[in-house]
Formats: sequence, C-alpha cells, structure tokens
Amino acid sequence: MRKWMTRRNVVLLGVILLLLGGWWYQNKSKSKSKELRIEEVTRGTIEEVVSVSGEVEAEKKAVLNFPLAGKLGYVRVSEGESVAKGQALMGLDSRDVGAAEVAAYYKYLAADANAKEVEDSVKGHDKDESFVQKNDRVAAQTARDIAYDAWQTAKRAYANTSLTAPIAGIVTGLTTTVVGDTVGITDGLTVVDPQSLYFEIEVDESDVGKIRLNQPVQISLDAFESEEFSGIVQKIGFESRLSSTGATVYPVWVVFSPEALSKLRLGMNGDADIVLQRKENVLKLPIEAVVDGEVTLTGEPEKKVKVETGLESEMEVEITSGLSEGVKVVVR
Repeated sequence: MRKWMTRRNVVLLGVILLLLGGWWYQNKSKSKSKELRIEEVTRGTIEEVVSVSGEVEAEKKAVLNFPLAGKLGYVRVSEGESVAKGQALMGLDSRDVGAAEVAAYYKYLAADANAKEVEDSVKGHDKDESFVQKNDRVAAQTARDIAYDAWQTAKRAYANTSLTAPIAGIVTGLTTTVVGDTVGITDGLTVVDPQSLYFEIEVDESDVGKIRLNQPVQISLDAFESEEFSGIVQKIGFESRLSSTGATVYPVWVVFSPEALSKLRLGMNGDADIVLQRKENVLKLPIEAVVDGEVTLTGEPEKKVKVETGLESEMEVEITSGLSEGVKVVVR
C-alpha cells in the first residue's frame, strides 16, 4: 500500500479526479441546457378551437325497398347514374299483380252496379222503407265499399312493384341487377342528392354550449390528405346521444362551401376544427411557458413574473398583462 501511495501516483489520481469532475459538470450543464427552451413574446392571431371527428352524410337520401317479394322485372339504372325525380328505376314482374288489380276493379264495378240498382228500387220510400228494403240497401252499399277498398289495395300493390325516385340525385347501393332474380323487402337501391351533402360531427356536452350557428369550420378528409375544406355550422342537434366511447354528445351539421361538393362522396371520414373564438393582434406565448400564472424570464439569476392570460388554443395562450412584446422567457 505504501509502495503504491507515492507522490507521483497521488498527483496522477488528483488529475484524474479533476478531469472526471470537469466532465461531469460539463455534461450536467449540457443536459440542463437541453431541458430549457427560450421563447419570445410575439404578437399575432390566436384561436380557441374544438377538434372532433366526423363523416360525410346526406340530408336528402332516399332508401327504396320493395314492399313485397317477387321476381325482378326490370332495372333501368346503374350505380352512380344521375336520375330525375319521379323516374322509374327498377321494378318487379307486375303481370300477376296487374291482373289482380284489373280483377279487383271489375268486382268493384259489379258491386257498384248492384248497389245502384238496389238504391233505385227504394227511391221515394225514404219515410216508409221497410226493414227488408233497408237491409238489402245497406248490404249492397257495404259490399260496394268493400269492393272499392279491395280495388284500391290492388292498385297500391301494383304501383309498389315499381321503385321511382322521390328526389333527383345519384343512384347508390343497388342490391341486384339481374332480371328474373327473386327479390324481397330488403332489396332495392338508394338515391342521394349530392347537393345536400354535409359533415356530421359529435360535440361533447362540455363544448356544445360554445357552438353557434354560422361558426367557421375547417374540415380535413382522409381522402384528401393535403387539402382543407371550409364550412359553417348549420344545425345543432337538440337531443343528445351516446358516442362509441359512452360519452354524452350532440350531433352538429356542418355544410361545405358549394365548390367542394363535386369532390365529396357519401361516407368519407375526417376531422373538423370549429373556431369558437378568434383574436387578432394579441400578445401570446406557448402555453407551456405559463406555469401557475407565472413565467420565467431569461437571465442570471432567473426571475419569475406573474402574468394574466386570456384566450387559449391547444398550443398558445394570450398574455393580457405582465409582459410586453419581445420579452424572452424560459420554457422547461
């Protein structure tokens, strides 16, 4: 031990310890500097925004299905085709239904003729009509009413063999196009008015009180990654619903600008930013620069200053008092 503890070795050990201490101090200083960020109070625009997800829907969308089963008689449209209001789109083989409608009509004519004959036979006997006469008259009139109702039912059945467009729009969702195929009440098609497309979002109940009609909205759709669409709030739902996560939300309808409609498709997903408040030419800082109402000024030693804040966005906060433009602060 004494042999090792020579003067030369002690000096060497001291140098090593000094070097290690310098290395440790230098790395600690670098680490500390990396944790700090210097930001400057700037003047500009700040917005309070609610960001939510949504989907493109259509206000005018008609889902057309056959009310009865049968064989497909004709298909006069294809998916994606534009149609006019009242245009016949597809229908069942209506020959049997049509024959039943004609038969019901003739039965009504026969019942009507019989009722009129009975009514003629009792004319002038309003005061002295016998029980037998009254019974015959009422029976004939009732038979005529029943026959008329049966005819009207047959007419509706015949009309229902054809699906016609209740609105002008584009055909979507054809379930079958094979003539002769057996179809049922789940078969048919959908007609959508492309001019009625809107973006439906769900706003949490904690934010819905801040939503107003005609508020500006910026929409980003997954189908157009590099493009934003402008819109405004058109409707705010009156009744709440539960979101997929179980939260209480309210539906909000956002209408697109007219020039965007030609690009949109039903069911497109995306995100919407609703601008709740907007202030221009205000002092602002990154939101993490303000901690418990204070900011830390640069310098040695560092100095903390109390500030008052106003509008907040996700990234920035308005400084209403306590700092001036150009002041530099420390952000940890």
